[in-house]
Amino acid sequence: MTTSAAFCRLVAALKRSQKTTTVIESCCGGLIQSSIMAQPGSSSVFYGGTVSYNTQRARPLLLNDAKLHETLTKLPSVKHATFSERYVQSKVEHTQHVAKAYCEKMGTDYAIAESGASGPTFRPSEMTQGFAAIAVAKRDEESGAISIVKQDVIRSNHNNRVLNMRIFADGAAKLALEAIEEDAVIGVSSRNSSRNTSETTSSQSSSPQDDAYHLDRATKLRTNVEALSKMEKEAKYVVLRRGQSLFADESLSELNFLDYNELQSIINATGAKANKTFLGILNEEHVFFAADLCGGNEDFSNEDYHFSDTRTGAPLLSPLHNELTLHAMALAQWQRKNNYCTVCGGKTNLIHGNTCLKCSSCGALSWPRQDPSMICAVTSRSGDHILLAHSPRHPLMLHTVLAGFIEAGESFEKGVAREVYEECGIRIDPDSVEYIGSQPWPFPQSCMIGFRATADETQALNIDEDELVMARWFHKEEVRAASLVEGATMRRDVAQAAVAVDPSLSLLIPPKGVIARRLIDTWLDTLPL
Repeated sequence: MTTSAAFCRLVAALKRSQKTTTVIESCCGGLIQSSIMAQPGSSSVFYGGTVSYNTQRARPLLLNDAKLHETLTKLPSVKHATFSERYVQSKVEHTQHVAKAYCEKMGTDYAIAESGASGPTFRPSEMTQGFAAIAVAKRDEESGAISIVKQDVIRSNHNNRVLNMRIFADGAAKLALEAIEEDAVIGVSSRNSSRNTSETTSSQSSSPQDDAYHLDRATKLRTNVEALSKMEKEAKYVVLRRGQSLFADESLSELNFLDYNELQSIINATGAKANKTFLGILNEEHVFFAADLCGGNEDFSNEDYHFSDTRTGAPLLSPLHNELTLHAMALAQWQRKNNYCTVCGGKTNLIHGNTCLKCSSCGALSWPRQDPSMICAVTSRSGDHILLAHSPRHPLMLHTVLAGFIEAGESFEKGVAREVYEECGIRIDPDSVEYIGSQPWPFPQSCMIGFRATADETQALNIDEDELVMARWFHKEEVRAASLVEGATMRRDVAQAAVAVDPSLSLLIPPKGVIARRLIDTWLDTLPL
């Protein structure tokens, strides 16, 4: 049974918030429901649902409600709209009605409704690309009133039914998760109470789902010692240990935020010192600090605390959890490496909520820095191939886009051209460099600036063997097959398992949640099938 990381997070959020859901779907063909059911313990939060596939014969599946069925079969009157536009609008309106009706009849907290067209053929025939309307209904805890809290139309750029079903199902999971996050603020309290997580698409910080939360870093509060001292007792803590973060469980889908007393229990058990750093305030209400455990028994572990590598685990987190752990890790790395003043060599002390260093000798102040690095998807001029490389530090078969540091006095565009040539001997096309997005990467202190560029693929490759094991041009179909692999492919055990499951794979690519994957997916999304 297939599922995905999006559904892992959805079911985890439902379980932690003690909420329930039902599903009514159409062109996803039951994939939403099977993806929920594939998650351990989902029976406690998922009441079941149905698939309304044949439009004309779907009335019994729509609670035998004639009005509900009519919203599925009749097109709305929309002035100056094309037939296709009216068809899409009919699905939007249908999912609104059916989500509310199912939420009412099933007695659940939420209902997820999906309806659309996945391809390869469409009615109306003028349509050439798949789409799905998604609606999420919610029952108000106090009044019992049911309303639509989330609505979206997900569009693909192709008519491949299998791929579209997965895209639309994951989109439904992400939209439902967003609704739960906004309602329950999951993740703000500890493991034994409600949590607040925030989800995104594989697009990371630029995706619409990021509107579900606002993390104010509250820089003006950093100098208010009295306020910070009070907030320490009320805060939730992102707990770090060396390069590891404290996760909720082995799925690595959520952080385990501890309250002050829970943190003190770990400190007492390990004998560690905790460097507490002010991170910010979530949604103007919930205070977050980082706690970096230093010294003591740093190998401490028990069944309640699952520490795992932040570098490989952070991409599996939702945007909020990802931002918090990378923010915390960046500050912790900086604190550990800057015990002495770069001006006079004197001992430094942490001030301003531990976000600033002050020299005890000359009084010089210093703050964390980020080193800009380029990362670029180089594609062939035809668009059918992409240049990917395998590094010695990566698991077997994992290939990714090229990356490197920007040198002093160098523009990003020049840095892209230089790094690609130095690592692979390829000259990119002048003026082809386009900015795509960025991502903090505090390992140790980088910010990855993402680009795409084109090059003549007939050029001879000249690999820098000090940096890379190999590099080559991969065809879009090879990469598309690799994009279907789920999980933290940057981990060797996950990579080995993926290859064992599908020996036909010619490569693996980075997981969703990192800028490298976003660059690859951006390229794939522009290609016809």
